[in-house]
Amino acid sequence: MMKEIYLTEQNREEKVNYWLDECKKIKTYRPFKLNLKKAALLVLDMQDYFVNEESHAFVPSSINTIAPIQEISKIIQKLGNKIIFSRHLDTENESSTMNRWWKDNIKPENNLSKIAHLLNTQAIEIIEKSQYSAFYETKLEAILKDNDIEQVIITGVMTHLCCETTARDAFMRGFEVFFVVDATATYTEELHIGALRAISHGFGTCVSTEEIINEK
Repeated sequence: MMKEIYLTEQNREEKVNYWLDECKKIKTYRPFKLNLKKAALLVLDMQDYFVNEESHAFVPSSINTIAPIQEISKIIQKLGNKIIFSRHLDTENESSTMNRWWKDNIKPENNLSKIAHLLNTQAIEIIEKSQYSAFYETKLEAILKDNDIEQVIITGVMTHLCCETTARDAFMRGFEVFFVVDATATYTEELHIGALRAISHGFGTCVSTEEIINEK
């Protein structure tokens, strides 16, 4: 599949403004108001499998989401709120749809399945998942509800797969979704924008890292 580096430190401001403008064309108002005191940060699948350039599944723009994720993490941590990382691991069931769809699966023994070392996961909760949604057969919903979380801030990879599916699932479970446009990434800008438009239209508010920082 074609891949491209569409997000860099040099073009971040330009890209963020463009993406948010595209989102505003789809949804002219924001029905949810960000409240960091009621929010948890979800960091989806930032594993070496996707973040290490030696991996065949490397997402080139993912490297440039690390700094924003770290910035948001510091704010959420300071508030004492939950930061939850997901780690995708495929099941042993060879007949599962995920295993049949993807030729190469992520197994626990694969060193690339670990969370990227560039991200600080100390004292951070990690859940393991086997489907696109971080809610599917995991304890994520219970963790959020036990901590009186009403909003989720979504970051990680890939924008149009695990991030978008988790956002949809969060919305249907009653959580207000905030999707960070420059802290999520996928293989191409076309796929990225497509997901942002869908999210803006039906189930989440697209925001920038800067907006979250300014909300603290």
